[in-house]
Amino acid sequence: MNKSSILILSLIAFVLIAYYFYYTFFDSIYNKKIHPLIDSFHRKRVNKQVVWTYIEDPVFFDQDYHIQLLNRNKNVPTYLKYCLQILDKKINKEVNSLIVISPANIHQYLPDFPIKMDADSEYPIKFRVDLLAACLLEKYGGLFVSPGTVVMQNVDEIMYNIKFKYDLITFGGSIRNINSCNNAFNPGNYIIAAKKDNPVISYYKESMIQNIKSQSFTDKLVSEDLLSYSLQRFKPKKYFHFNCEYTGNVDNKNQIISLNTYFGYEPIHFKNEDNLIFIALPYDLILYDKEFYWVNNLSEKQFVEANTNITEIISKEVYKK
Repeated sequence: MNKSSILILSLIAFVLIAYYFYYTFFDSIYNKKIHPLIDSFHRKRVNKQVVWTYIEDPVFFDQDYHIQLLNRNKNVPTYLKYCLQILDKKINKEVNSLIVISPANIHQYLPDFPIKMDADSEYPIKFRVDLLAACLLEKYGGLFVSPGTVVMQNVDEIMYNIKFKYDLITFGGSIRNINSCNNAFNPGNYIIAAKKDNPVISYYKESMIQNIKSQSFTDKLVSEDLLSYSLQRFKPKKYFHFNCEYTGNVDNKNQIISLNTYFGYEPIHFKNEDNLIFIALPYDLILYDKEFYWVNNLSEKQFVEANTNITEIISKEVYKK
């Protein structure tokens, strides 16, 4: 074999070896970096749903606490602060977001909100929060959790169902009607989940606004009645209702659990403790009824050491790992 042939064979061998190492190396880079990017590009995008809640400074309260979720100092009772922390823990942040509305940021989300939204408003806090919930759910959809609600389970299933299965989900029974716990057309309105532009929610919102325009006095519970009227008017088909055993409002004898019982010391025997998703309490009474004024002045240490039924439940959830 002459030198020319040897040189050609050597060149071919070199090219083959170089080809092998190049593509082996490239394949390694591709599998580690490029291929995952392509997978990510073709993977279905997950649009985050929103869990909404609201918080404001009670007009009477002057102790200063810091709520990390709001990134600012707020004069908020420990009770509300702890409920907010628990809610934050019960949300899967990969697929859902928590947005806390306050008087300071409401117009970022609802520029045309029709009433003053702070403790100095002429309207009762219950009515104001109910109108806020309706406006947010109509415009954006998601889950609205009223302030002071204790979230006992992860809300992922509710968020999944409102996205893929139902257009509207309600919870519990109305305060005005004590026999409404199992009545899907007379629900409570402390917690509502809905798709955006849901006709029941839209009519509910417009009815509340009309009530403002036509009445010189706004009953704080009228919004529950208006939600019931809206449900009866539209009779939605893709609708699900969780009765009062899911909201901590009835005991094992089907009797309503009073707020005094929650802030008392006799053990509560829930109808089915495993079914508890929320404990929905009348936060407006806790904030502004003189009987419960003491609750709002508890420090964190005093709150934990109070040992009432609800402070024990909340403290356990706050410090649960």
